[in-house]
Amino acid sequence: MAQSEVPSLVDFDEVKNLLETERKTILKINSFSDDDDYVRSVEDAEIILDFIKEVQISLHTFFSEFPSLIPLFGKEYTTFYDFIQRDNVLDLIFLDDCMFPEQERYYFGQDGGISLNIMSLHQKAFFEWMQKVKSNHVKSQTKILESFSLSLKVSDLDCQCLSCIANYRTRLREFIFESCQENIQKAFEKIESSLNLPIEEIGELYNNLQKELDKSLFKARNKLKRSSLNRLESQIKNNLSDKFDYPSDLAKDHARNIIPHLRDWLNNNEFSEDLIEDHEYEKFFSQLGSNLWKGKKYLQREFRKFVRAIVVLKKKDVSSKILNDYLGEFWIHSNAREIKRKIIYHMGPTNSGKTYHAVEALSKAKTGCYLAPLRLLAGELYDTLNEKGAKTTLLTGEEVIENEGATHFSSTIEMARFGEIFDCCVIDEIQMITDKQRGWAWTRALVNVYSPEIHVCGDPSAYEMVKEVADLCGDELIVKEYTRMTELNVEPKPIVVGQLEKNDALIVFSRRNALRFKRDLEKVGFKVSIVYGRLSPEVRREQARKFDEGETDIIVSTDAISMGMNLPIRRIVFSTLSKFIDGHEFIISQSEIKQIAGRAGRFKRFPTGFVTTLTKVENGIKEINDALTANLAQSTQCMVGPDLDIFNKVNNALDDNNLPGLKLSEFLRLFHTMDFKKPFFCVQLKEMIELAEMVEDTDTENILTTSEIFGFACAPVNQGLLEHVQYYMWILSHYVKSQNILNEPIDFKSSDIDYLETSIKCVELYQWLARHFDNKNFLFNEAELLENKGGAVDRLNVLLSEKIVPTCSSCGTKLTEKHKFAICEDCFQQRKFSRRGPRSPGGRNSKAAAFKRGAPAGKNSGGKATFKKKRKFSGKKK
Repeated sequence: MAQSEVPSLVDFDEVKNLLETERKTILKINSFSDDDDYVRSVEDAEIILDFIKEVQISLHTFFSEFPSLIPLFGKEYTTFYDFIQRDNVLDLIFLDDCMFPEQERYYFGQDGGISLNIMSLHQKAFFEWMQKVKSNHVKSQTKILESFSLSLKVSDLDCQCLSCIANYRTRLREFIFESCQENIQKAFEKIESSLNLPIEEIGELYNNLQKELDKSLFKARNKLKRSSLNRLESQIKNNLSDKFDYPSDLAKDHARNIIPHLRDWLNNNEFSEDLIEDHEYEKFFSQLGSNLWKGKKYLQREFRKFVRAIVVLKKKDVSSKILNDYLGEFWIHSNAREIKRKIIYHMGPTNSGKTYHAVEALSKAKTGCYLAPLRLLAGELYDTLNEKGAKTTLLTGEEVIENEGATHFSSTIEMARFGEIFDCCVIDEIQMITDKQRGWAWTRALVNVYSPEIHVCGDPSAYEMVKEVADLCGDELIVKEYTRMTELNVEPKPIVVGQLEKNDALIVFSRRNALRFKRDLEKVGFKVSIVYGRLSPEVRREQARKFDEGETDIIVSTDAISMGMNLPIRRIVFSTLSKFIDGHEFIISQSEIKQIAGRAGRFKRFPTGFVTTLTKVENGIKEINDALTANLAQSTQCMVGPDLDIFNKVNNALDDNNLPGLKLSEFLRLFHTMDFKKPFFCVQLKEMIELAEMVEDTDTENILTTSEIFGFACAPVNQGLLEHVQYYMWILSHYVKSQNILNEPIDFKSSDIDYLETSIKCVELYQWLARHFDNKNFLFNEAELLENKGGAVDRLNVLLSEKIVPTCSSCGTKLTEKHKFAICEDCFQQRKFSRRGPRSPGGRNSKAAAFKRGAPAGKNSGGKATFKKKRKFSGKKK
């Protein structure tokens, strides 16, 4: 019910006419007899009804004039609405002994009787109550409207009705707002006349104004509701902002006085005064807002942050322009554009002889180079070319085997020599041009190799990419298509591990599963070779040799087998068609299935190859059939990456514009955001950026050259192998401090496969960095290093060729072959008892129940009401 609404009274005349009927109804409902003394007679009820009528009419008239006072009646007696309800009136005149039974106040008489004198006293009491609350109300309104001050509290008001409280809060808001407005205007006039004073003094004037405003709002914090206080504060701040925030006229005048101080700061910090333009000063002052009026130190600190951001933006603008100019048509800058090259695409599936024909052409050329995707393949072709009479030098990141009088190079694709002219070049596995990590190396080679005859080998998926690059470079493209030299069949049913046979290759996608399956196969009598990514090329080559020459029966391999390994495999068996990368499961692509399955069969030895899966691979046979019969979609992305030359060009341009250079990590992030002309896209730079940040964090005194920083950022670090990252950081730290970096020999007598794998990887990283930096700070005897590494490789091959003895994953104790669990019995018992803890408190019967007693029956409790006997009125009616 709204405050202004006063509820209507009952129709007293209608009630009086129905007194007899109402009495009978009450008797019937309460099961009273017709002459029961618990219910008043009609005559007595009529007397009380007249009294109630007079009281309620006078109250109704009073509340109609002062509706906000209605709640005060409720606090004193009962709610006015309930008091005037028809049911309540009937209860009062027939059953109740007093006007307010719950409070036992204002009895109609004594001992259940009726007394007109007593009721007249009650009537007088109501009149006095109305006069009192009216007087309090008027006094409070007068205080609020005529003599208000901040010292007045709401509790000081004589009347606590809603109207008085609301008026008090409204007046308080108005009073504070007017006071703050006056303070703002006074401060405005004072500051306006003082703009020629030092910045600190002007800032103090504004600071004093803010203190005054804060004090005013603080005084009101407990007197106003939070929403009202927030609204008031917002109004005051808006008014303050209009007067003092930039671009108000006063703020503009003050800003003009500040600019000379900011230009002095630029000069003192070796920046050009022209670095910040007028519109940028306007942006800076707009960002400051009211903080424009703070002291000199604050302004300089904020200006330093602003300049840093502006420098970053301008560096990005200049850098982006250089990158756009360079990357827009980067292929035209290559020296290889001086000649028209003939690109011969040897296109076909695995086991089709495409690489053989390309290498035949290379071996007959006077000079040439073979660019391999893997060190293993580079090493294999190094041997092949030398055997064919083409003197060849091996060139990889880790090692160089120079051949005196060499006319050819066999190298990993990242080590391609673009400063030399060759008669012939072979780029193998050209479909890798779309690889998001290494694809940049194939793009760079295809664009930059200076040779009139280039042979590229790969499957048909990269044809469109190669054709588009050839067209951009103005080269001629010739396609030679090949088909498989051996038949490839998919077996009708999957198999179990026990059905594997000699010359099978079991494909897994993790080192852990490779070792597990090796152990399981050895249990049933097979000799097993094993190949996975963490093994060095030397170890892989030896494991492949053992399988090739029949020293082992089966090879267990990850997808490392899909490239660079030509093995006598009769059947490929997939243990799964998915792999986990960074904790997420990925289904391998149809291209990957084709590449791996294509390794089955070998010309002359196994004219028909077979492919199947283990039975646990759901729908495995169907997935393989779909992949082998599918036409591979044409690749749409040709990957490009950053190099040292463009990094230096960007920083030289920044220097020309009086801007500080980019850190390598900043440059790489910027490079990654660039839009390239299709079909070119940026490779994934996440790992390179992480390495660059490690280098920058270590080189705190900027000792390293840009070339050295770039070199460390390109290092082949396995970031998923903690020991490898730690070893890299150890080398980096020593290199930055110009300390000797010694190679620690591997304990090649160890029987720990993990240790040997990791140690060999670390030595390879050492070799790569030593070669890259021309042995600067690296102290080692190369012959001793190679001998020690060779011993570790041999030992690892021996361990991998031996039966794998299961060990306890907890304590390392050897387990019997029949042991079914990953831990030994002692460790199991120890864990079992250590897991036992104290029993939880309480038992099944410990839960307590709580009960509440029912409320006693009464008029308002839902039970049967209890009433006193009524005495009849014996006096005279007034």
